[in-house]
Amino acid sequence: MNFFQRLILRVFGFFYPQKVYNKENIPDKPFVVVCNHYRTIDCGFIKRIFPENSYFLAKEELFKTKIVGGFIRSFGAIPINRANPSLSSLFKSTKVLKDGGVLVIFPEGTRNKTKERLLPLKGGSAMFAIKAKCPILPVMMRKKAKLFSGVDIIIGKPITFDDYYDKKIGSKEIEELDEVIKNAMLSEQDALIEMKNNKRRKKK
Repeated sequence: MNFFQRLILRVFGFFYPQKVYNKENIPDKPFVVVCNHYRTIDCGFIKRIFPENSYFLAKEELFKTKIVGGFIRSFGAIPINRANPSLSSLFKSTKVLKDGGVLVIFPEGTRNKTKERLLPLKGGSAMFAIKAKCPILPVMMRKKAKLFSGVDIIIGKPITFDDYYDKKIGSKEIEELDEVIKNAMLSEQDALIEMKNNKRRKKK
């Protein structure tokens, strides 16, 4: 990451500060990060945690203009058609992990604008991890970030699907794995909420 990119992230951190819990859970690379998704700027929070050799999947609509597309590409964005992923996108994503990097996926597939804590997962994150034989790292934000208020983020314990390595995975297995990932994500968010509530109680 060059000086300009680091400066952009520092400026971003000034306007949107973040508090990250349980960094000790971060495993050795490569790994897949799964995170809940509220706003487009969520990519900035994750990039600040994993600034080096990290890439994230972004909807291809964001790349329609050269300026925006070039900017987010410089921070590791990989364009993907959410309805029909191209072989090129899948190859680039897999290569990130094979090269020892971090692949960031927002498995809800879109921003969560509902009152639900987590939208149904679209699948795919487990397959990337299994193909690369690496862990999945659940990362959860407590709530939508606001200007100058920042956001609390918790890093969960890595999830591995060793039993599925080198095996053919069907749609039923993918649904089951997505459920495991979803439960892990919600569990980490519960832990973060409880942690913040306990701190408030102690201050009273």
